[in-house]
Amino acid sequence: MVRSSTSSKRWGEALLSVDLTPHQQEDYGAKLDVWWGELADYDAGESFSAAFRAVEEGWSYPPLLRILNGEAPEEEDEVFERYDPLTAARLNVLERRGRHEESLRLAEAAEETTSHAVMLARLGRTREAVEYGLERLHSPQEALALAEALRDQGSPEDALQVGEHGLSLEGRKGPLAIWTRDLAEVSGHPTTALEAGVAAFQENQDLSSYRRVRELSGGGWPEYRERLLDDLRGNVPYYPSGHIEVFLHEGLIGDAIEVVEKSPSDALVEEVVDAAVETHPVWVIRTCRDLAEEIMDSGASKYYDEAVRWLAKARDASLSDGRDEEWRDYLDELVSQHQRKYKLRPMLEGLGDR
Repeated sequence: MVRSSTSSKRWGEALLSVDLTPHQQEDYGAKLDVWWGELADYDAGESFSAAFRAVEEGWSYPPLLRILNGEAPEEEDEVFERYDPLTAARLNVLERRGRHEESLRLAEAAEETTSHAVMLARLGRTREAVEYGLERLHSPQEALALAEALRDQGSPEDALQVGEHGLSLEGRKGPLAIWTRDLAEVSGHPTTALEAGVAAFQENQDLSSYRRVRELSGGGWPEYRERLLDDLRGNVPYYPSGHIEVFLHEGLIGDAIEVVEKSPSDALVEEVVDAAVETHPVWVIRTCRDLAEEIMDSGASKYYDEAVRWLAKARDASLSDGRDEEWRDYLDELVSQHQRKYKLRPMLEGLGDR
């Protein structure tokens, strides 16, 4: 769907960038009609929809002309839809040609609020852009687009105002939070930087965001540390790599173990196993044995190397914890159990060479 929309917009923009004669319009229309039909069976025909309309309507389409000229629409005029690839193409062409007022009118008519706000900022109508954005933008992504435009125009304070507002909106806040955090820090707004840093961590939940909050919180770090760790403990995603990074960084091996037991992944389990040999040898031994036995019992010979790797970790934890005899008995039992697996047996026997 995204590819189709992008392709459609590019076709439309290319055709709107040139002034086609009536004959060229007819020629391109016929070609696009054929291509659209040929690709319909592959669910790709929609890629030509904006291009087809661009050829058919061009810049002389009466409802479009009324909008561009600032005239009131007539009752029968179509409503220009938001997120229409053809509208996006028209806005790009208008901006490129310096037809800024017309771009603003079309964006307003199509409810392309982000494009309208960004254009206001680029035209230096800063206060108008900020007021419009605070009232009309409805997602952190939209706020980020306007904030970036304001900063690029040399208005960092206004950009921060929009960034802070965007963090109060519903939606994915990570990119905006990082952007606002970094701008606030270099602009001398430590409180805003810290608040945005916490928002960035709450969405990303990774070690980089965690460290940034530590840097920004200064003497208040102990309080923020507990707050961030509690956030991690209360929200374990499907693949909690960030949680593991933070807990291991803080030496909280028990927390890391709880996380991988809730959302097991071999790569993450191995990371925790390697860190837990000294502090939680019993868990390491049990976990590594279970993973190895699952492979060996299934007879999946192509994974025997992996099974032996897990067993080597179980061996190291056993010897480190003074369980030498227990390890030897366990290994002898494995060799006996799998003695007919001619690929596996010598690999197991090799584990006793240390």
